[in-house]
Amino acid sequence: MSATTLETKISTPATPVEQQQIILEYIKQTKWATLTTVREDGAPVSRAMGSFAPDGWNIFFSTPKKAGKVRHIAGNNLVNFFFQHENQELATFKNVAVIGRAEEVTGEAEYQRAVQLLSARSPRFKTRAERGELKETALYLVRITEIKYLDYTRGIGPAAVQEIIL
Repeated sequence: MSATTLETKISTPATPVEQQQIILEYIKQTKWATLTTVREDGAPVSRAMGSFAPDGWNIFFSTPKKAGKVRHIAGNNLVNFFFQHENQELATFKNVAVIGRAEEVTGEAEYQRAVQLLSARSPRFKTRAERGELKETALYLVRITEIKYLDYTRGIGPAAVQEIIL
């Protein structure tokens, strides 16, 4: 099927639990995500993120403590994470956008959970953690409040979009 031809077949709706698993699996399989924060002057700033890991409906991520996003989050912790796989066919196109509040991880148990999940996802992060090289790294937890899941196998337009408020 060419990219200019859309298949409009509607997929069978999943149960809420199945839908949650589909969305979480999609996020887990995403190599690079886009994190959007809000600058001090109100302008949105988006950047590619590779160091992230879902934890249920929440997402851990790491960043250098001196990164601009740390300053942005300190001023406005409402963020957007966008997940999209590359090279998708239009008829089966999917993506996930989540909105939530980013909080720096400070508690020991939550910190260890973040390190565990980020290490499982990234061998480079794991090596840095094992070597004690995270002193200049901030770990954040995004507590997701909204999810928007786009799935063209369900149709085009509003039929393709599922919004979940947590």
